[in-house]
Amino acid sequence: MIREPVANFVHSLYRPLHRAGQRAPRKPVAANPPRLARQPDHYPALDNARFVLIALVVAGHLLEPLVDTGSLTAALYRWIYLFHMPAFVLISGALSKPNMRGRRAMKLATGLLVPYLVFQTLYPAWDAWLFGTGWSHDYLTPYWLLWYLVSLACWRLLLPLFARLKFALPLAVTIALAAGVAPLVGYPLSLLRTLVFFPLFLLGHLIGAQRLQSMARARSTQTVATLVLLTAAAGAWLLRDVDPEWLYAATGYAALGSTPLPGAAARLALLAASAACALAMIALMPRRTRWAGLGRRSLTAYLVHGFLVRGLIAAGAFTWIGSALPQPAQLAMCVVAALLIAMVLSSRAVDKLATPLTRTVPWMAAVRRTLARIRS
Repeated sequence: MIREPVANFVHSLYRPLHRAGQRAPRKPVAANPPRLARQPDHYPALDNARFVLIALVVAGHLLEPLVDTGSLTAALYRWIYLFHMPAFVLISGALSKPNMRGRRAMKLATGLLVPYLVFQTLYPAWDAWLFGTGWSHDYLTPYWLLWYLVSLACWRLLLPLFARLKFALPLAVTIALAAGVAPLVGYPLSLLRTLVFFPLFLLGHLIGAQRLQSMARARSTQTVATLVLLTAAAGAWLLRDVDPEWLYAATGYAALGSTPLPGAAARLALLAASAACALAMIALMPRRTRWAGLGRRSLTAYLVHGFLVRGLIAAGAFTWIGSALPQPAQLAMCVVAALLIAMVLSSRAVDKLATPLTRTVPWMAAVRRTLARIRS
């Protein structure tokens, strides 16, 4: 009964990937070519997806200290980690342009690298104050959640090169699988995660934001998407005892207790499952713009929520939750808290307050212009 919906879903994604390996034929240019419709700057479905994903990121970080308290928590944690960051990566690829010149290069530096340096300074300082540990000044190994900024900068630098290649996606997958064998590839500069998740970034770019936005118009597509996520949830339950390090993509096969060939096969299967779940999740997103603004401000929530999570850990909140509440209540509390935290930190007010940290260079330029006007 589901054969036709599956065929429609696959066909909607196959066409751009098929064209990616071919050279586009040259078309004659008309004397008066028609004006092309301007592509929208925002895609409500993708913005809504980013808000849901940032809520899942917060939920995953709240569940992490409780992951060993029960089977249900372990399964939910693994289900979330199977696709929440891969979906972010795929959406980022869909919204990225295959050139790095002028303003885009400057935006890469001011929008990703400068915030990385700011938060790579603040988070270790916050930990040192909370836990009484030494203040680490290591800027080559990203702190906890900051790996995404470094990897995103690398992906955008790699995209112009791979966009010119005929078989870019198979090559990216091959590199991702081979990276698990290289002994020097790991946490420093988030290099292993960068290489492992790059095929998802490239896949998003090949599909394109417009196609992702319109992917779920057919009810059959939504049916398949629901089945994909339910199947992944069942798989997470069956594999709830598997080391979650496999989902982080931050360590090589040897550190995961696997030899190269089985390790590469497992990583390939995880990449395929992550891509399927990410596409399914996006396909289920509403196309309304009511909550899209929260998704567009999701980077602020991503960068800031870690301070709250680390504060709760230092206060012993998760120790109390794990011992005082039954497992269903723990899960409900974490999910509701994650949704509220994501909503507050993605709000316009918090985004403005965090501007000196998240958009440091534009903020400093605005302050400089304001002071110049006052003096004149």
